[in-house]
Amino acid sequence: MTVLNRRPELCAKPQRHWSKSWPVGLLLGCCALSVRAETSCNVQTLPDASPDVTLSTLRSQEASCHKQAPFLYALGQLLNKMGRYDEAIDPLEGALMYRPDHWPSQLEYAIALEGIGDHESAVGLLKSLLLNPGLDSDARKQIAALEQRPAPHLPVRHQRGTIGLATGVDNNVLGSTYHTQFTLTTPDGGLPVELDEEQRARAGSFLRTDVSLDGVLAANSGTQWRYGVGASYRSTPNLPVADQGQWSVLLERSSQGSQGPYVLGQRQSLLRSGDTILQQTQWGMGFDFALGTSANCRQRLGLDALHTVYPTSPVSNGRYFGLLSHTNCPGWGLQVQLRAGEDQPLDPARPGGVQRQSILRVSKLSPMGAAALALEWEVAHRQDQSGYSTLLDNNAPRNMLRYAYRAEYRWRVQELSPYVGFEWLDQRANLPLFELKNRVMTLGFRSNW
Repeated sequence: MTVLNRRPELCAKPQRHWSKSWPVGLLLGCCALSVRAETSCNVQTLPDASPDVTLSTLRSQEASCHKQAPFLYALGQLLNKMGRYDEAIDPLEGALMYRPDHWPSQLEYAIALEGIGDHESAVGLLKSLLLNPGLDSDARKQIAALEQRPAPHLPVRHQRGTIGLATGVDNNVLGSTYHTQFTLTTPDGGLPVELDEEQRARAGSFLRTDVSLDGVLAANSGTQWRYGVGASYRSTPNLPVADQGQWSVLLERSSQGSQGPYVLGQRQSLLRSGDTILQQTQWGMGFDFALGTSANCRQRLGLDALHTVYPTSPVSNGRYFGLLSHTNCPGWGLQVQLRAGEDQPLDPARPGGVQRQSILRVSKLSPMGAAALALEWEVAHRQDQSGYSTLLDNNAPRNMLRYAYRAEYRWRVQELSPYVGFEWLDQRANLPLFELKNRVMTLGFRSNW
């Protein structure tokens, strides 16, 4: 195939003996390439050397061997032995994705989880591993030793911070409807209205800074208290009115084992142009349990309560109650979250009255050697039980369906993790005033500290 691309004149005057033998040559060429690829990814042929030299050799092969489960397992195992547990997570997740039933990869993954301080997930995976009849005696002894390790008691050693800088383009920085005009319904008939230029969808470039910190406050053999704090600020140079910031604080109590109850509280705020436009306080409680799969899947079922305040529009304040289901399978890089409930107005005059809400979010993380591709799909439905306004479609109840698609490709450059992301948002509604579209492209990097 390479010869034909470089020497097109051979196609014009083919030789008889060449035309008969080209399938055999092509087959032999493919076999040679296959053997060469397998040989280059054969970790059994690595020379004896120091861990640093061996790691350098594996890293040089990572781009071409990132779909080979034995290679990914060997890389993750080496990183574990070197104490670089956070770097071992991605290759071991890749090994499990291609060979979910490979218990040595599951064991190394549990070791990496324990190494980064995720004691709860590590214990859950180890318990599932003990049910595997293929485990040898040495592996069972190693698991028993790992299970006997106490949960971490020094929270200051188990915290992780992330800082990120990004720039990008948003075609609708204000989240405005894409319609430029609509019709108001009045007793005298339809009244065409054109949106003011300041209220229309406007594009703009932005700069964003993100900072987060999470860790363990306290832990014992049965439970642990975790915290998380985060903040971000997005500046839009060509449209300062669209500048916005947000911050959040989370506190959660959960079980150290493979299952148990949890409770959490969270507070977050959204600011725009220096004014707070949204405040939310969330409470949750429920139960976590292991699903017993090779991907170390965990299931969370619970109740959610959310109090929402709009300081600039108090009539819109509400109180939400609903159910939550969250499935997390680290071995497959898969998460599925479902929420459903009702938002009750605090003011009877709120347009639309009671609102039923449901949201489904599915995310998938696929390792690609030293890089990874994160995909997310979300669909959300909201429906008012009473009419929104007599001026909009004769007081029809508002019905909105929102679709969001997100993709992010990230890789690693020493201590930095550059990424490029895309987001598509389409919100459809029976009232044109609430229909909108967003297209966002982001380029940035993150670093852990």
